[in-house]
Amino acid sequence: MEYPFYAEQKYMYRTGRVEARILTAAEAERLGYEDEYVACRDGYKLYVDGFSAEECAMGHLQDLMDCTITPRKAGRAKGEEAR
Repeated sequence: MEYPFYAEQKYMYRTGRVEARILTAAEAERLGYEDEYVACRDGYKLYVDGFSAEECAMGHLQDLMDCTITPRKAGRAKGEEAR
């Protein structure tokens, strides 16, 4: 993977809000994401951007309007999926 962290942003068509979370490179890779990934899904448009640091990804998400950020789970075991 090109970056250690990725911001996953889902623009929800019905509400006009953004649901977002920060992923590690391993999590993004498991989901088939890469930097500048864009896809249309049922009910939302998905954008994924890579960042060199988690703080940079968080700053990007905090600048989005009408955005709900799902916090990272502390101490997640290696390989354990986010719930």
